[in-house]
Amino acid sequence: MTTTIIPNLTTFLEDLNSADLVGISMMPKNIGLRLNFTYGPEVGDVAIELYQIIHLVLSQPLNSEEADYCFWVGEVKLQQLSKTVPEVLSSLSYPFTNSQNLTTPLIQFYLEGDICLEAICQSYKIFQEFRGE
Repeated sequence: MTTTIIPNLTTFLEDLNSADLVGISMMPKNIGLRLNFTYGPEVGDVAIELYQIIHLVLSQPLNSEEADYCFWVGEVKLQQLSKTVPEVLSSLSYPFTNSQNLTTPLIQFYLEGDICLEAICQSYKIFQEFRGE
């Protein structure tokens, strides 16, 4: 069973440092991204969905020859940006000037490890799998 949870965000993000990123899926309906993490077979998996992404950068090592799609997670940050929307967008060379009137707070997701991922979005959800015995 998978359910939406509202964990202690700081503890949740610290725990992700011992997880592996095993899935990256685009969600075209709301220009979103789903990231699936695993802690191994003994513990339930977790996922983060980022919605209404306005900026996305994904990088991996140039000489990455491994066919393994399991990425070690070193550091994860998920935070509401304190700058105003126009300040954030102008720092990104954001080309859509009609979006400068947006008042919704923006969220930054940052992951660094075997790959690096940075996304700025408008909202997110965290999911956790509970395994029954």
